[in-house]
Amino acid sequence: MKHLRSTTIFATLLLFLWIAFLSGHDDAQDIQDQSRLSEDREKQANEHQPPQLIMNLVGIRSGLVIGEVGAGRGRVTVHMADRVGANGRIYANDIDSAALEYLAERCRRLGLSNVEIVHGLVDDPRFPVNKLDLAFMAGVYNHLEKPISLLKNLMPSLKPWGVVVMVEPASSNPREKIDEEARQAGFQIESLIEGQLKHSSIFILRPMVPEAPESHDRQKVRALWLDYLEWAKNTQGRTSPREYAVSLESRGIPAPEVRRRLHVLRGQFTEQPEGIEMIYDPIYGKPLTGELEKDGFKTSPNAFLVEAMKGIPPGGQALDVGSGMGRNAIHLAGLGWDVTGIDLSAKGLEVMQANAEKAGLKVRTVKTSYEEFDFGKERWDLVAMILSWAPVEDAGFLFRLKESIRPGGYIVFEHNIQRSKNPFPPGVHALSPGLLRELFKDFEILIYQELNDYGDWGGPPIPHVRMVARKVFSVRKRT
Repeated sequence: MKHLRSTTIFATLLLFLWIAFLSGHDDAQDIQDQSRLSEDREKQANEHQPPQLIMNLVGIRSGLVIGEVGAGRGRVTVHMADRVGANGRIYANDIDSAALEYLAERCRRLGLSNVEIVHGLVDDPRFPVNKLDLAFMAGVYNHLEKPISLLKNLMPSLKPWGVVVMVEPASSNPREKIDEEARQAGFQIESLIEGQLKHSSIFILRPMVPEAPESHDRQKVRALWLDYLEWAKNTQGRTSPREYAVSLESRGIPAPEVRRRLHVLRGQFTEQPEGIEMIYDPIYGKPLTGELEKDGFKTSPNAFLVEAMKGIPPGGQALDVGSGMGRNAIHLAGLGWDVTGIDLSAKGLEVMQANAEKAGLKVRTVKTSYEEFDFGKERWDLVAMILSWAPVEDAGFLFRLKESIRPGGYIVFEHNIQRSKNPFPPGVHALSPGLLRELFKDFEILIYQELNDYGDWGGPPIPHVRMVARKVFSVRKRT
């Protein structure tokens, strides 16, 4: 099964928000470019690491400035130069003089005038300072003599929004090794893309940002977020954080402060209601195939919910929390429940209504956040919370949730368990092991499972918690 590690939605969308939103590419043109730019000796390498696919996955587009470490004879270099165009630039680095001479001649032959040859050292790529949108290497990292020193010397060449992209054979560079060496050099793994290339993984590294008190001040963070939204209103579709960072730099804001603000903004896409809309609306607005590998998520009802409902008598008021496109809400309506679905994505709710009408069913939709929605008191006979980013660990939210369920009513719950390595962003509200059972100890817990499973968003098996619980008495009011 193809997948993007860290779950498809987090790794891919946050990465593309960070570098740039991709414009569409014509597949036929990509094939033509490969034929024109590639050499016969590169056929096998290009089958394992297709340059066009790699560029699509990591967001390489027109106008970017890229530093390639270990460019060699230019297998990937020429494709990137063609993609970034006249407004972009490729700094092609290597320590092999003969390879660089061949690459220079190759670029002249192909008419690529935007490639600058850089003869580097084993511990220093010798790229210009504060120039690169990203640094790139393919099949190179495992061969570096001094990887930590080289990464350290890459840092000054990166723009405040810059990242390092490494395409490496999956077997030769374990995540733990790269993670440790990256941290020693002042970087951390932003994302790991697996399963899209034959036998290779793509590591995205970004510079670590020192902790600052203002980065944790809720009012200041909200003000920063609102500044980003205000800026986005006045642009013509160029609303990615990278473009915002360019605007900050043009206003004379120092690079460390730009990097800090971007670090804060990155987290806010899963924390702020507007950010969640930005993530989900494009997903729910695209044509779907019904295939997990192509769509990136399941469009059929959640398997645990389907099984759980076989033991719960149908009928009554049901609330689908974080309903998305309505796959679970529509299933419940089909069983005879009177369903309300709440979500922040207007596009998701629109699709849910359309799908319900096609099925001859009725559902109510409410565009709202978990903070603003009035759950009511003893209102619901069933609450479904399937992979919703709801703050159940928050005492205030948990009280409102429990109070809204009628005595004898049910909650069906599934979510991710937080991981010690490669953790989910705070806004996902992944739960620590055993926490959900403790939170609902005043309910009758009918089913409780903590297990590794593939889940509804693809990817490798990750820890999940699943629960069916019944409210057998009213929640005592707080004093």
